[in-house]
Amino acid sequence: MSLSGGSASKAWFYNLDTQATAFEVQYNPKEFRVEKSLTWQEANNQGLSTNPIQFQKGAPMTASFDLVFDTTADGANVQKVWVDKLLSLTNANQTPQQGEPAEQDKKRPPALHFQWGTFEMKCVIESVNTTYLMFATDGTAVRARCSVKLKQWELADFEGSGSSTRFNADKIKLVSVKGGETVSQVAAANGVSTRALAQANGITDPLADLTGKVLTVPQVTAAAKSAASGAATAAVNAALSGNSKNAGKAAEAAAKSAVTGAASTAAKNALKKLF
Repeated sequence: MSLSGGSASKAWFYNLDTQATAFEVQYNPKEFRVEKSLTWQEANNQGLSTNPIQFQKGAPMTASFDLVFDTTADGANVQKVWVDKLLSLTNANQTPQQGEPAEQDKKRPPALHFQWGTFEMKCVIESVNTTYLMFATDGTAVRARCSVKLKQWELADFEGSGSSTRFNADKIKLVSVKGGETVSQVAAANGVSTRALAQANGITDPLADLTGKVLTVPQVTAAAKSAASGAATAAVNAALSGNSKNAGKAAEAAAKSAVTGAASTAAKNALKKLF
């Protein structure tokens, strides 16, 4: 499958290991190729014109595209300014997490989230093939084309225990802050508390202008949601019954464990009822 054109916004890579934006392209690719292959095994029946086939396995999806980098405007070294930054995503500097089917003493390149327009893919970089296309009079490379191939990554979220491995279906959620949006508004729109969103993204100033920034929305387990909602509900019930002591304790518990927007709101309402 080949896609042309794409979004007007820049394609970018997000590092799933460090939880930070890792690389944004200079120019979007003109063409984008996606491949998904399956393995089918033919039955070994002799004397037949055709044999039935049986499904064996599916291979990880791959995506490939060319990126062009150009520094002719200022004469800078295109390798140092652009190519090396892309290649840094192939450095084996991440330690495999517990339960990952790999030797724990060996490092691997980072797991990535690639996004271009509406296309998203959890992946690793399989290869980068660089061709330098133009040079300045002193020999400095000022234009390059990098042919990039990505391979689907399905082991970013998992938990290991003993000899077994349990994979977690939770997905990484990324949101782009729109003009005029505050941290609190982004948190409320995505069902998390302002504190949780700020902590997940290292935000120290809740009033800072984050327009255009990509934020990670912390994922909450069902158990955590239940605990926070339960504490908030207890706070509300205690407040309505006039039990200030119990309401205060329950509201405090809800505030501390309010990992969901609903739980946080319920806790705040309980406190307002008391005071």
